[in-house]
Amino acid sequence: MSFTERSHPALLGWALALALTVWFQSLSAASGDVLGVSNALLGKDLSAITLDTSSSPPGGSFWALDKTKGKIYHLTLDLNTVLGEIQNPHGTGQFPNPILSWGIAYRPLTRTLFVLAKNGSNWKVREVQTDGVELPSGAFTITMPDFPVGDLRSLSYDSVAREFWYLDGYNDRLVRTGLNGIATRVCPLVGDVPLETTIRGDGACFDLTEIAPGVFEQRVFVAYGDIFAKNPSRIIQMNDSCEETGIEIPLGKLTLPGIPQGFQTFRAGAQRRLAIVMSTGKIAQLELSVPQTVPPSQIQCSLTLTNKVLLSWVNHGSLGPSHAYGGEIVVLRNGVPFKTLGGSSVEFIDQTPLEGTSTYSLRSSATVGGTLSPVSSACQVTVGASGIVRWIPFPGAAPFDVARDPSTGDLFVTDDVGLGSEQGKIYHFDSALREKGEITSPWDRPGPITFIPSITIGEITLTEVLAVGRTDGALVKLIDLGGNEKTTFVLEGCTRMGGLSYNQFREEFTCIDADSGTISIADATGRSLSQCRPHEIPLQNLPEVDLGITFDPIQGTFLTAFKDGIVRELFTGGSCLPTRPVFEISLASLGEGYNEPGFAAGVQIAANTLVVCGRKSRALFQVLIFPASPPFRRGDFDRNDQVNLTDAVAAARYLFMSGPAPNCPDSADMNDDGVLDVSDPVYLLFHLFLQGPSPPPPFPGSGNDPTFRDNLGCEEV
Repeated sequence: MSFTERSHPALLGWALALALTVWFQSLSAASGDVLGVSNALLGKDLSAITLDTSSSPPGGSFWALDKTKGKIYHLTLDLNTVLGEIQNPHGTGQFPNPILSWGIAYRPLTRTLFVLAKNGSNWKVREVQTDGVELPSGAFTITMPDFPVGDLRSLSYDSVAREFWYLDGYNDRLVRTGLNGIATRVCPLVGDVPLETTIRGDGACFDLTEIAPGVFEQRVFVAYGDIFAKNPSRIIQMNDSCEETGIEIPLGKLTLPGIPQGFQTFRAGAQRRLAIVMSTGKIAQLELSVPQTVPPSQIQCSLTLTNKVLLSWVNHGSLGPSHAYGGEIVVLRNGVPFKTLGGSSVEFIDQTPLEGTSTYSLRSSATVGGTLSPVSSACQVTVGASGIVRWIPFPGAAPFDVARDPSTGDLFVTDDVGLGSEQGKIYHFDSALREKGEITSPWDRPGPITFIPSITIGEITLTEVLAVGRTDGALVKLIDLGGNEKTTFVLEGCTRMGGLSYNQFREEFTCIDADSGTISIADATGRSLSQCRPHEIPLQNLPEVDLGITFDPIQGTFLTAFKDGIVRELFTGGSCLPTRPVFEISLASLGEGYNEPGFAAGVQIAANTLVVCGRKSRALFQVLIFPASPPFRRGDFDRNDQVNLTDAVAAARYLFMSGPAPNCPDSADMNDDGVLDVSDPVYLLFHLFLQGPSPPPPFPGSGNDPTFRDNLGCEEV
């Protein structure tokens, strides 16, 4: 019998309801979707927003804070109509000392507004009624919890503790304070312990949600980002124990002009939303949804020294103290699932990554074969030269230059700015970028630095010393690793020094003049030997050099940072000619603004990596130059410790007949031109049977690759 409405009315109704449900679900907004944008305050310099929960007007309203103009604006709940304005109790200050207002919070108990502003070096909170009348008795000054310097953002009222939350973006701390300004709780932000990331956000918001009749959930939302982007990438949720819950609101769809500032959670009927103000005065409404299964969070991508991709993350399942999922975790590469892991997994190594830049993300399920969660926040990684192996936030104010002790791998980084009243310092790190301590600087603002294994000046020979220059002149001091001064000289050719490097084989210094971009070479006494300007070389079309330069003892060349965000290999000695073939590393993986002058300062070769001082991002990066590899014999394609006809045949089968790939591409690169192609087996055949030249080193014995910058690498056997 055919299916008809008359014969199966109940079934038809059920099917129709199911279809409508699926249809409506397909139309429903995902967390982070932009549901609307208000231009009611367009052109205002907004910095914060708070929800007024009073009954007038019905349903509540918003108060938006102007950072510089001394105004607080009253808006309807839909954010589209301005109901009025009142004066900011802090005022605006006077040029050249403006008062900047960064946070506003509505307190239901008193139906008043509290405003956070920076006045000089002090952070103050003042109370004002919604009719604009200030209440001096409610004012207080924030007392920083153990931090001499802070950069406070947002103010949000905690209706349970009856205190306020604010975000210290400089120290990566979420702080709750009493009405006397004294901190009662300090929470390190997620990902900051151990030091693995830098928080970049301008907002925090307390949220109290009724999850069942009479049952409330206390949460704090925090804007979250890192040094790879100029603005926060998402808003994360933390519980009342200062732990992340895994709930995130991605900000990737928020493409409005300006910088995202403060935000406020609220309800529009049954829907949860978030209002976020932009520095341009626009206000966006974003969807805030909680998935049934929360995906993993805090996903981190990095390269291994052998050019594999290492992923790590935090689970949010319900099983055990590790929060394992009852189902599985699916790894996505460039949006495509390619690996399924157990629900307790917290890391994964991609042994066959794609060359270039890839994006990794995760999904999870609560049960085996169950519905997968939404896609997690993603991380990007560059495979090959310039891929990031590790990075750390710089503990000082701004890294200027970096030196390396080749015997220990230890690094020494100058800070020419300093924190607060403290002048510049020299920070000491081990080879894994773990801080070991500080060395007394010979200058208030140390700049260029290089390590000297041995140097002879006149009749004096010094070993294991640091040469430290000034950023405002040509003076250089030699100090030992205890900070004791040995001698001082003038380095000719650099009137205001940028990067500094030392050629231990010729006992020569190389420096970059920060004003002219001139590269100068001087002898051990500082006497100028030669100078050159790469951007003036005819037909080379090179941009001006930036600040960083490092000598490569293996190649006998220099790696030099240029203002277009590219590190190039140069010969020096008066010519500054690029090597042939040209070797260069883009610093694009270091984040937005990488090609802005001054983004990266000092650079330093460290084995098969390059350490880069991220001056504008206040971070130290270690990027790959070439994959680490074990010793090999060039031409030994099958790695049987012999080089013969079978190797040429195996290479030809791989190239033209889909034969097995070599597990040591370096050994298969028989002519050492950095490319695996037909010329390799031909080269070997000429050597074996027609008295052609021998394969380049390492040959005939095993060894390391002296021309390592081909990015081929070699696996362990």
